Amino acid sequence: MALDSLNSLVFFLIAVAVLVSFHEFGHFIVARWAGVKVLRFSVGFGRTIWRRQKGPDATEYVVGLIPLGGYVKMLDEREGEVAPAERHQAFNRKSLTRRVLIVAAGPAANLILAVILYWIIGVLGSQDLDPVVGRVAPASLAEQSGFEKGDRILAIDGRPVFGWSEHRLYLMNEIGRGDPIEFDVERSDGAQKSLAVSVSQLSDAAFSPSVLSGLIGITPRLPVYPPTIGGVVPDGPAARAGMVQNDRVRGIDGQQIDDWQALVEKIASHPGQSLRFQIERDGALLDFTIIPDSVENEGQTVGRIGVFAPEPPALDPYLVDTRYGLVQGLLKGAETTWIMSAVTVKLFAQMLSGRSSTEHLSGPITIARFAGQSASLGLSQFLAFLAVLSVSLGLINLLPIPVLDGGHLVYFLIEGITRRPIPERVMMWGQQLGISIIVVLMGLAFYNDLSGLFV
Repeated sequence: MALDSLNSLVFFLIAVAVLVSFHEFGHFIVARWAGVKVLRFSVGFGRTIWRRQKGPDATEYVVGLIPLGGYVKMLDEREGEVAPAERHQAFNRKSLTRRVLIVAAGPAANLILAVILYWIIGVLGSQDLDPVVGRVAPASLAEQSGFEKGDRILAIDGRPVFGWSEHRLYLMNEIGRGDPIEFDVERSDGAQKSLAVSVSQLSDAAFSPSVLSGLIGITPRLPVYPPTIGGVVPDGPAARAGMVQNDRVRGIDGQQIDDWQALVEKIASHPGQSLRFQIERDGALLDFTIIPDSVENEGQTVGRIGVFAPEPPALDPYLVDTRYGLVQGLLKGAETTWIMSAVTVKLFAQMLSGRSSTEHLSGPITIARFAGQSASLGLSQFLAFLAVLSVSLGLINLLPIPVLDGGHLVYFLIEGITRRPIPERVMMWGQQLGISIIVVLMGLAFYNDLSGLFV
């Protein structure tokens, strides 16, 4: 446990350092281009643990002890006295257009970083589930649209499909837009069909990354778990009835059971009701009568008898490699960043309107945990995690909240309309308001973090 926590902390700090450095580098490089003197480029806050400066008039590069942010300090007459010979290099003396570009460069750098990361992921390649339908949920949108078990998905709205989760972001962005989603599929007999799934009725659906399985109703083809008992919970209904490890369930109440999923569904649908199990043990057939316990799960009462699944079968035959060339990977990276940005904005709008829970707002504890988990899954997963965070950081900084880049851009918009700068007193009020909003958001994020730890 302690090792996992240390691992999460290390990769969280790496993520913060990379994202903050890129963000501040965006401000830095455009400020230098615009002729603004940059006094300090800092990654981290607090006591300086590393410093480099070529000369007294050169930029000071600093690494702070607390790696949870960073900043670029530019020459500015509003923040201190500026020598007459250097006033032409002050930020406040630059044209409105140049100041806008300098401020917008930070969020833009984060979005560019996301494109680069998604590009690298595409070129390196990754494994995904083969896009073959393993199950169609009864009464689902998929069943209504004509999906069948064994359908291979060839394209979604004309986009070629090579892996099951390849277009997940695209689908998340399309939910509720009104137009049906077109799936081109190949049947197990070789025939090709075009299936239209109407998702307009899902406009009020809760935010979910599991569009195909959770909203449309199709799940990928996966290894079939045999209905063999992998373990028994002591004193559970199964143990009390005499069931033991390696028992194979042949039937329940005369209904043949062919796989683990069928076993789970049959038990779950009969909480507190007597079930007669036909069990094979060492070549002999036995009968057991078991009454499943009633358990609350996601607002529903389901049955449980206290047994574990067997060891999972090999997954390799169900996986495919997805990889892109340099140009195709770059285009894919740009598209993914664009769609990820649209999905993030949509989710934030839903949280503001109350249509989506603020539980999606995560703080440093949850982010650190995801950092460690993604790193443990491999380089591509960690890079994907960084890309998502980079998009989020870029968009959050564009929010029209004073103290954030978006707040400064609002000030510049007002200045462009009124033809005069915002009074310093008004800016101070805005700073105080912005800090208050940030504190509230951080408090909510920390609350969600702690709730996730103790629930």
